[in-house]
Amino acid sequence: MGGDGAPARRVYEDAVEYVCRNVDALRDLIGPARWDAPFAVIRDGDPETGEWRDAVRELQDAAEAAGIPGGIGLRATMGVSDWPSGAPARSVGWVCPTGRCARVDLRNGLATPPTLDPTPDPAPTCALTARPMRLVGD
Repeated sequence: MGGDGAPARRVYEDAVEYVCRNVDALRDLIGPARWDAPFAVIRDGDPETGEWRDAVRELQDAAEAAGIPGGIGLRATMGVSDWPSGAPARSVGWVCPTGRCARVDLRNGLATPPTLDPTPDPAPTCALTARPMRLVGD
């Protein structure tokens, strides 16, 4: 996986989203020797740097070596990428507070009638940073 730019960045964000959603299981499967250093860079580093992308690739290699089919999903698959689409649906949800991954958790409580409690769920916690996720689209 090489290159910079929006498509490459999205592939890295998707891989880190997978890490975020599965952090405990991945840590157990990969083991601290190959997990700790790259995870610290992914969690604390700047996604715009080569060091951060190298850490994502290192974690990809560690996951594959641990027997996880497809690793953390960094390897892009070949195929059609520009599918026709209509106007994007308006969604409200929680996103990574640092912008390091593409994780989105849709917010509950939006489509309730006014007579019901429209209170949304509390912010989920980001597994990478242990901080509350950020609400967008509201």
